[in-house]
Amino acid sequence: MIGQTVSHYRILEKLGSGGMGEVFLAEDTELQRRVALKFLPRHFSVDANVRARFKREAQALAALNHPNIVTVFQVAEHQGQPFIAMEYVEGQPLKQLVASGDLGLERILDLAIQTAEGLASAHKAQIVHRDIKSDNILISAEGRAKIMDFGVATLRGTTRLTQEGSTVGTLAYMSPEQAQGKEVDARSDLFSLGVILYELCTGRLPFRADHDAALLYAVVHEEPEPLTRYTTKTTEPWQRMVSKCLAKSLEERYQSAPDLLADLKSLKRHMASERPSAQATASAADKKPSIAVLPLANMSADPENEYFADGLSEELLNLLARNPQLKVTAMTSSFAFKGKQVDLREIGQKLGVGTILEGSVRKAGNRVRITAQLINVSDGFHLWSDTYDRVLDDVFAVQDDIAKAVAGALKVALLGARVSHYVHHPEAYRLYLQSRHFLLRHTRQDVETAVRLLKQAVELDPGDALIWAGLSWAYQTQEGYGTAELEKGYLTAKEAAARALELDDECVEGHRAIGVIKFIFEFDWLGSQHHLEKALSVEPSNARCLSSLAYLFLCSGRLDQALSLFERSIEIDPLAPGAYNNLGIARSSAGRSEEAVDAFLKVLELSPAFLGGRTRLGIQYLDLGQPLTALATIEQETEGGYRDYGLAIVYHAVGRSAESDAAYQSLRNRGEQWAYQLAIVSTYRGDREAGFHWLERAREAHDSGLTTVAVTPLLSDLHSDPRWPVFLRKLGVQS
Repeated sequence: MIGQTVSHYRILEKLGSGGMGEVFLAEDTELQRRVALKFLPRHFSVDANVRARFKREAQALAALNHPNIVTVFQVAEHQGQPFIAMEYVEGQPLKQLVASGDLGLERILDLAIQTAEGLASAHKAQIVHRDIKSDNILISAEGRAKIMDFGVATLRGTTRLTQEGSTVGTLAYMSPEQAQGKEVDARSDLFSLGVILYELCTGRLPFRADHDAALLYAVVHEEPEPLTRYTTKTTEPWQRMVSKCLAKSLEERYQSAPDLLADLKSLKRHMASERPSAQATASAADKKPSIAVLPLANMSADPENEYFADGLSEELLNLLARNPQLKVTAMTSSFAFKGKQVDLREIGQKLGVGTILEGSVRKAGNRVRITAQLINVSDGFHLWSDTYDRVLDDVFAVQDDIAKAVAGALKVALLGARVSHYVHHPEAYRLYLQSRHFLLRHTRQDVETAVRLLKQAVELDPGDALIWAGLSWAYQTQEGYGTAELEKGYLTAKEAAARALELDDECVEGHRAIGVIKFIFEFDWLGSQHHLEKALSVEPSNARCLSSLAYLFLCSGRLDQALSLFERSIEIDPLAPGAYNNLGIARSSAGRSEEAVDAFLKVLELSPAFLGGRTRLGIQYLDLGQPLTALATIEQETEGGYRDYGLAIVYHAVGRSAESDAAYQSLRNRGEQWAYQLAIVSTYRGDREAGFHWLERAREAHDSGLTTVAVTPLLSDLHSDPRWPVFLRKLGVQS
């Protein structure tokens, strides 16, 4: 059949065959996507009972819509031969992962949860699979488990398609009641899942024999050997769950998939709580002193000088962060307590630090008074305090003095106890600090104000690296908000970052700025890594640099490294919504959907108006098979472009085509800065041609969204297209 066209499917190759049919890879010529076609063998097609069973498979599958179950698109006939068109999953059977022996207990637990969730959905629809085995569970390229082949499924309450006493299914995975030809229900699938869990842990089946009769006897009468005989990848609770799945008696077995899921998720939470946290691990490894710098209070008569106090706080924090012997909480988390009356011990607990630096700033004309106190969180005692009366020109020396005093009080050596980027012009420095104040507000108007202030500062003091680095970040932020042309925005940002590094090769923000530019706008992955690692060599605990490097690893497919660095970044900056947003994207890319939801919920808890936050959360709910929750979440999105993007996807998923079309058109009307999102929506809606068209437009415009193209699950339908690896090579990404 290779090369033939069946209906609107062009058959490309044979994927396999089994007792219930042959499976082919085909191209849907109408929707430009790859599908799997399953044909009933011709010599079975004449049997009305077998044809009815085959049709039942299609009906059973078509009734289900769950991310852990292969989706059916169509059931039809070709020249009297029935076939099903279903989702083509690029990946490998679970059986192959068993053979590799590379799975740890946490990954096994994750796969068990996904499979049980798929079964729970099927059982809720009164569908019993009857042939659950590791060959019938596919693991997609994104790591998601998908149950396939409901070829022997029955719907409870309908005429049984197998004769009494028959044993449809695979012997080694059968439940005792199925092996005896008795009536089966959902608990039979849970027994078969128990066989898989045993197999995943030990690499062998719990029931083994030399011939079928002996194997059936073992399934009905014999108890499997304990897991500990064959593996160390087990715990007592895990053994209890596997044994309960494999109970011979229906009454002693799990009574439903939700019951099993509750125990699996409970064990997962327990294992997570038992695992040493990143903070505890770091503490045990190096016993670093730790500190959070709270924003200095503005005691000036003019409330507009608040920006000056905030800027000094940030600069002092950055200087302390250069000390590799000191753990310093990042600014986002430290500044979360600004203006709030919170007990210092509570702050220390939330930030995971042992000491807190607080104080105040009073500015009048060209004179500044700075007070600072270092406080021990555990007992509230002052370890050190001092007051500095200086002219504005000496403020940099004050920062050094405070940093040295803190280092002495904590008994750590302050390396490089000199600010490497002195700003000699007081007015330029004032404008720089004021720009930081506006940038942190994260609105389009405030970003434009920051750009204007930094341009004025550069004119006053063109020899300061820090101001040039700040201008680069302001340009990048401006481009991100769509208020600057993509190409022009990144070129001006690159020029500013390059100027910063010409003036000071150890300017951390300069290296981070150009590192991000090389990665996001130029797809120079190695160049980006060089600059980000250089920045971290100067400030090893800079959370922003850690997060940027983690994002680079994420987008290049190094998910384990990315997740580790994101968690380390959150340890330093535990209240930063952007850090949790990146962690959520990484977890989603790794197929850890429930954990991704947790991260995105944390984003909105910390910043309810976070740009695109509700859309990302909604799409994750959709991935978990909760379309109505997804729709309700995305409808609350405040940013119009992200709202259109999310609605176009979720409306399509729930079959509301006209509304999906309207949202898609609205997104198109917003301009080509949304090209990457248009590519995702087009692909999700089955228009592969439009998907590639918009991806190319995004590449030509240096769209920063393209960095995630290789790991975005929503583009997985393009992975089988021959144009996909060609496109990735244009971006310098390995396919």
